[in-house]
Amino acid sequence: MLNQYGKPSSALLLQKQSFFKENQSHVKKQRNIAKNYIQQPLRKNCKNCKNKLLLENDFIKDTIPYKICRKCTHLNGAHEDTTEFCSEVYTENDAVYAENYEINDKSGYEYRTASIYSPKAEFLYTSLKVNNVDPNKLSYFDYGAGSGYFVSALRKLGLKDISGTEVSEYQVELANQMLEANLIQCHSINDSHLSLSNTAAQVVSMIGVLEHLQTPRIAMAALAKNKNVEYIFISVPTFSLSVYLELLDDNLFHRQLHGGHTHLFTEKSLNHLCNEFNFEVISQWWFGTDLVDLYRQLSVNLEQKNVSEYMKTHLKKTMTSYLDNAQLELDKQRQSSEVHMLLRKKID
Repeated sequence: MLNQYGKPSSALLLQKQSFFKENQSHVKKQRNIAKNYIQQPLRKNCKNCKNKLLLENDFIKDTIPYKICRKCTHLNGAHEDTTEFCSEVYTENDAVYAENYEINDKSGYEYRTASIYSPKAEFLYTSLKVNNVDPNKLSYFDYGAGSGYFVSALRKLGLKDISGTEVSEYQVELANQMLEANLIQCHSINDSHLSLSNTAAQVVSMIGVLEHLQTPRIAMAALAKNKNVEYIFISVPTFSLSVYLELLDDNLFHRQLHGGHTHLFTEKSLNHLCNEFNFEVISQWWFGTDLVDLYRQLSVNLEQKNVSEYMKTHLKKTMTSYLDNAQLELDKQRQSSEVHMLLRKKID
């Protein structure tokens, strides 16, 4: 198995400056979504393994209660992701949601592709090579393709047979415009993951998607039954230090557990999901932004306390000097805020 740990934070710090400078705006959007979420019916069973959840909450964060599954350790929002909730977040207000990922000019799009998504594509490519598979002989389907960044990254590696789908019409239009090709199609949020059942691709990618799906188990079941699919490449957020940091301050934008992120995976919950649907992990890349989140929390709070510019500069200079090394230690323990995994369908 290929195991990889760590990733430099410089590109993320550069591209996510709004999280530092426009904290209150992000908090407002976060709370608008939360207000809707807590109106939904209570969740009775774990979203990951269907085990019955305990009646009591493990914690409440910015009005939203959460429960940890005692069977698979998955972190669940205590309310259901109903069709109405998912539609409002991802389709009815898709232009607002897309602001988190959108860059309108071509140069900005290319930079985001190169700095954020090309490393993901390269890891997938390398993982296949390590397992004695020629990536150029496979076809690829990106589910929840967003604005097409990962598709763009795959194309830059020279891969040819690539397509994708996305629920947001706004993002599909932007993606095809930037890709200068009609590679991304729009699918219905209520189609029971029909495109996963029907795709002829051998590799299906879901980058930052599985945690947003209303029915991730149905998606995994569709992939398991599709005889064309051999590999699944996923990137998901995990239950990590960042969640505990977010618990300390409701007035800070919660990047890890907020809005459409109503549940988080753990290594154990991912292994449970893979075993249930007959997939095995053949490569994994653990890296996170827990230390970036700590740095952001300190920076925003210092700004609110009206400290001197010298003080702010001192924090930036000292903390950024060790940020990546400190994060790497968390990553090596598989306690980081994100993981990429290449799954292979088990051969009976």
